[in-house]
Amino acid sequence: MLIQQKVIDMLIQKLKIHSLVLLLSTCLLTATGVSVAAGQGEWQYGGDIYLWGAGIESEVGATGQDIDVSFNDILDNLDIAIMGGLGAKKDKLMLYSDFVYMKIEDSEKGSYTGRDGFVSVNGKLSVEVESWVVQPMAAYEVYKSPKVSIDLAAGARYLWVEASSKLEISDPRRNLKAKITESDNFLDGVVGVRSTFNLSDKWDAVVYVDGGGGDSDGTWQGIASVNYQFDNVQGLLGYRYLKWKFDDKVALDDMEISGPYMGIKFAF
Repeated sequence: MLIQQKVIDMLIQKLKIHSLVLLLSTCLLTATGVSVAAGQGEWQYGGDIYLWGAGIESEVGATGQDIDVSFNDILDNLDIAIMGGLGAKKDKLMLYSDFVYMKIEDSEKGSYTGRDGFVSVNGKLSVEVESWVVQPMAAYEVYKSPKVSIDLAAGARYLWVEASSKLEISDPRRNLKAKITESDNFLDGVVGVRSTFNLSDKWDAVVYVDGGGGDSDGTWQGIASVNYQFDNVQGLLGYRYLKWKFDDKVALDDMEISGPYMGIKFAF
C-alpha cells in the first residue's frame, strides 16, 4: 500500500499540472468583433475565422508555481477547435459574438519499484478537457472622421470548462481505477473601446481594449491589428493580450494569454 500511495501521489501531482495546462490551453478566445459592410438604414451581416498563436502563463495559487504553455504544447494535445464570430451592423450600431470550442486530451504513465525490485506498481493518468468561450458584445460608433472612427462596446465574456481525469493503478495483486469529472463557468461583464485608423484605400489599423469583472476578480484584453482589404474579404494580422484574475474558486491566481493572430473577415 505504501508503494501504491507513492505512485498515486506522483500521478496526482502530474494530474494537477496537466489539468491546469489543459484548462489553460482551452482558453484561446475571442476576437475584437466582426467586420461587416457599411450600410445605411439596413442590417448588414458578416463573419470571421481566425487562428491565435497564443502562449499561456499562469501562477498556481497554493504553491506559487509558474506555468508556461507554448503554442506548440497546445497543438500537441489538441483534438478539435472551432473559432470564429458572427455580427450584424445597422448605421452606427453593431452586434457581434465571438466563440471558441475546444477539446483536448492528454495522458501520463508512471511506475514505482520497491527496494530490490520486490514490488512493481504501474499507473496511468488520462485527462480530457472541453471548453466553450462566448463573448457577445454591442458597439456604438461615437465618433467618425475621414481618418478615425471610435466605437464604445459593452457585453460579456463567458467561459465554461469541463475536465475529466481517469486514474489507473495496478500491481501484481490488484487493479484500482478512479474517475473524476468537474466543471466550472465564469461570466464577466466587460466594457471596451475600439479605434479604427484609415491608413489608405486598402489598409487600416485597429486598437481595442476592454475590461470588467463578475465571477472572476477581473478580466482585461488588449488588441492591435493591421487589416488589408482584398476584393471580397479582409485579411488581418495582429497581436492580442488577455488576462484573468481569479478568486478562491479555482486553483489559479491569474492567467495571461498572449500572442500573434491572423484571420479573414467577410461580409454576406
